[in-house]
Order: sequence, then C-alpha cells, then structure tokens
Amino acid sequence: MASVPRLNPAVRWEDLDSGQILVTYHKNARGIRKVLAKLFVLPEWSQVVLDGIGARVVRQMDARYTVEDLIEFVAGEFKLSRREARVALLKYLEMLGKRGLVGFEVGPAGENH
Repeated sequence: MASVPRLNPAVRWEDLDSGQILVTYHKNARGIRKVLAKLFVLPEWSQVVLDGIGARVVRQMDARYTVEDLIEFVAGEFKLSRREARVALLKYLEMLGKRGLVGFEVGPAGENH
C-alpha cells in the first residue's frame, strides 16, 4: 500500500471538457491478440475514456500519493467505507495496470512522502 502509482509517460492523457479523460495507448500484442495480429491487420493503438470518477482518481496520481493515500481520497471524496474504497480502487488500479497505463514505484519504507 506504500507504492506510488505513476502514469505511463508513453500514454496520451487528454482532459475533455466533460471532466472525463481520453486515454490513447499502444496495445501490446500478447496471447491470442498476437496470433490474430499475424493473420489480420489490427490497430496498434487503443483508446479508452475514463469517466468523471476515474478521471478524478487519475488526477490524484501525481507521484506524491501512495495507494494508501488514494484509498483515503476515494473514501472521503465518494462517501465510501475504507473497505469499499480499497476494493474499488485496487480493482481500478489493476485494470489500469493491465493495460499498461500506470506502473507502481516501490521504494524503501517512508521514502515516498
């Protein structure tokens, strides 16, 4: 929980007027996608729009806040219990991580703040 989520600098993060964020990223060809890429012309880039809630969380990822800090933010901002905020945030970070949109910096205890 002391790790610090970092936005992938190779990803394009575009703030939209709606409060959402348009994310453009390079797709990694793995598994079945790698096989299909050899058979068909598949786009190398993908886009996803983060809704207002997801965008607010991502905007907090400025290299100062740990995962624990983000749990506190989500709990307070969206009126959730710590447990609800933890489950929701970890699932969200997992999704962002699987797409290669964020990474996690882990340093010695106490070094992140």
